[in-house]
Amino acid sequence: MLRETDEQYHQIELEEYFDSTVKPDLFAVSRIFAEARKQMTLSEYKMFAYALTSVKWKDKCPDILYLDKKEIAKIVGITESDASDLSQHVKRSVGDLAKHSYLEFSDKASGAWANGFFVTSIAFFKNRIRIRMNQDYLPLFGKMERGYITMWSGDIFKMRSERAVKFYEVLRENSDTRKEMQTGTISIRFLKELFGIPKDGKGSYMYKGHFRRTEFEKRVIDPICEDLANTEMIQLILQPNGKYYEKVKRGNRVIAYKLFWTISSHPRVASAAEVKEIQEKVDADAQVLKVAKDIVKGKKNTKKDGTKFNTNFQQRDYDYDALEAALLAAQGAPEGTEG
Repeated sequence: MLRETDEQYHQIELEEYFDSTVKPDLFAVSRIFAEARKQMTLSEYKMFAYALTSVKWKDKCPDILYLDKKEIAKIVGITESDASDLSQHVKRSVGDLAKHSYLEFSDKASGAWANGFFVTSIAFFKNRIRIRMNQDYLPLFGKMERGYITMWSGDIFKMRSERAVKFYEVLRENSDTRKEMQTGTISIRFLKELFGIPKDGKGSYMYKGHFRRTEFEKRVIDPICEDLANTEMIQLILQPNGKYYEKVKRGNRVIAYKLFWTISSHPRVASAAEVKEIQEKVDADAQVLKVAKDIVKGKKNTKKDGTKFNTNFQQRDYDYDALEAALLAAQGAPEGTEG
């Protein structure tokens, strides 16, 4: 039941989290969530990313999140000309989040499979939006000590398609934050599966039994790469061929793309492009290296990151027993049982 008093809930916390500007920040999700098949629209993902910036991912994720309606309008691109009917425009843009919060998890190796909705309801008040989370799925967004990735909300806000967001998740998941320069090879087969491109018929890029690769690159790969060339946490690097990738061939047939990118684990301090520029200056001038050494001397963090970097984008192995314990309750199965 909707009550105006609901909007006052956690008012102190709201004052801390929201002000008159949309500030990008880090947010975190479980790797399981990053790999899950999702149905959110671009606007809904942007809103949810913004919501997660208020969650401290090593603490429990709250089951209720409140958002400022005007902030969401800015994030999803509702202009001043729409201000006279702001609520309706926002509602049309993100009002189906609960319906589209369906997730599907699968693990081919173990045969494990699960699905469900991570948002149970969304409500609109005069100035706020309330998202009520499914408690069974809170472990995907909070109480995470390992098995998660951080992303930069400002990057998500810049995206122009759901495909770009998915591609960003893949690159982020396959990034080693201990290294500035990243490289990875991604197959055409993987991309078609990632983006839900059918094997034949409309939208398959097939013509008389042949894959129209050039058209696929023009309409799918190139626009995504352009988005990820302007992000801050991850930035694709333009290659001498004028593309953001190199073609990998088997014989005369292109089967995959090799990409190069930089990453900044602290985008609020320095973007990926700035990290790359700093590294180039350090490499070119020993004096710059000496200054950097003097600054960090005695302050080096010796903590090791056990995350492995996989240069081939494959489905990762996870502890699906933990997944079962955290998520299968959504299916109505008691913990400890097998289906």
